[in-house]
Amino acid sequence: YDNRDAYARLETALLDSVKVLEQEMRKDILNAFSWMLYDRIIDMRFAIPRCKLNDGDFHAKFGIFYSGDEALSYSGSMNDSKHGFQNYETITVFKSWAGTKEYVEIEIERFNRIWDQNDPNLNIYTIPSAVKSKIFSLRTSDRPYKKPNIQENNKWIHQEQAVECFMEKEHGILAMATGTGKTVTALKIIDHLFEESRIKRVIITMYGNDLLEQWAKQVRDKYQTKQIFYQYESNKMMNKFILHPDNSILLVSRDSNNLSNLLDSLERLPGNYKDDTIFVFDEVHGAGAPSIVENLTGRISPYRYRLGLSATPEREYDEEGNEFILNEIGEVIYEFSLKDAITKGILCEFNYIPLNYKLSPQEKKKKKDIIAAFSAKRKSGIPYNEKDMFTQLAKINKTALDKIDEFEKFISSRVDFLDKCIIFVETKDYGELLQNVLIRYTDKYHTYYSEDEKSNLENFSSGKIRCLLTCKKVSEGIDISSVTNIFLFASDRSKLVTTQRIGRALRLDKENPSKKANVIDFIMNETKDDEETADEERKAWLTDLSKTRRTQNEE
Repeated sequence: YDNRDAYARLETALLDSVKVLEQEMRKDILNAFSWMLYDRIIDMRFAIPRCKLNDGDFHAKFGIFYSGDEALSYSGSMNDSKHGFQNYETITVFKSWAGTKEYVEIEIERFNRIWDQNDPNLNIYTIPSAVKSKIFSLRTSDRPYKKPNIQENNKWIHQEQAVECFMEKEHGILAMATGTGKTVTALKIIDHLFEESRIKRVIITMYGNDLLEQWAKQVRDKYQTKQIFYQYESNKMMNKFILHPDNSILLVSRDSNNLSNLLDSLERLPGNYKDDTIFVFDEVHGAGAPSIVENLTGRISPYRYRLGLSATPEREYDEEGNEFILNEIGEVIYEFSLKDAITKGILCEFNYIPLNYKLSPQEKKKKKDIIAAFSAKRKSGIPYNEKDMFTQLAKINKTALDKIDEFEKFISSRVDFLDKCIIFVETKDYGELLQNVLIRYTDKYHTYYSEDEKSNLENFSSGKIRCLLTCKKVSEGIDISSVTNIFLFASDRSKLVTTQRIGRALRLDKENPSKKANVIDFIMNETKDDEETADEERKAWLTDLSKTRRTQNEE
């Protein structure tokens, strides 16, 4: 059911069940059950048949036990009742280590599909907060077991913690490292808000069609009973969303005109649209762009539910953009860092390999000319932006020709590093210079610039292309778990871009469980100027991060 009355009936029924639970269970069992639910040792969800199974029961009995990399599944049951001993009962058990791994994987896939509400014939409900509170009240003051360390028991518990934090705060940013499940966490938040009838509609905004299509796939797979609209170039789908706003989801590219038009349309809706709509900003740091700040200041903050997602939310050298994000979307309410993720085994460990390079005399002269030009403007009282000066200086470092020579020296003895590899460069022209070296060592590479076909990214993901040469197109959000090697020809002073880029290689790979990534960076060999110290700062940061070791096994 998707309405408030039905949800209220479910909540009432479950509250009545708590009363029966209290009467029928012995006090010690009741106390242990209540404490285990409170400590999140156990969790429950309720499956209600619908569609093809309407008027039926959720009667299946199956489950999975895990131990490290092994698992055991069972299907069927032996009824634990007097009458059960008179029935013809069966139970089937499969073990991943006994030649029946594929059967175990089928059961795991089935369980996850149901648990995550991806079965179109079942509605899945979590325990309403009012019901949890009632169960928690049944506890005695003494926990009947030693308090567990949940962080050690569940490596994904950070997602639940983030959900709980948002449900309490109702707006803010989840600063979660690349690959730790920002999208999954956002969908869990949306689930809770829909289940508790707090929202009627969802608006998810992101930058670029690649990310939009990735979101679309996950939303489409998960929400088969809701209307889903995808806004690409025209306003056609946005208009359809406005005409059918209830029980619907809109995915819209992050463009100030798109969002401004959308907000104009929402303001014409009847009812409490500002209280029953959630805005989700993926890669929220992009929401501080000047055009968005100019057109949307004061227009997002009135909405009750605003969720920002990013590995690194702050915009460097942009106080106005950061202030907009803080005022309109909120502060960071939950943080889960790269180091946390590597420690818990969510991301893989990596080696950091810095290669030294030098600027040529011509490149040094260009930098002196840039500094002199800005100095002349300052002395003459001509307005100038210091950020522009640093950007121009940094570009010379990012396109230093000596990096290409150092790159060839390295790969001449380590050609294997060009396999499952992404090379980040600053410009297409610089990339063309690098291609003259690449072609001598591999022919299984391709570029992926703004004008290149998306099929290049898909071929890289499938393994047809082994090395991808790009600027910024795959820095944000794209999940290609096989990537193992990253070359950083272009690195910003800000940790934002570097975090996203190395994150491409830190995702776990099911086909390579022992994967350890490699990050190859280029460090200026001279550190006289301030902007050049950024290389040394990045080197110290990544060197320290590369020492992080997994302390937990995968579950």
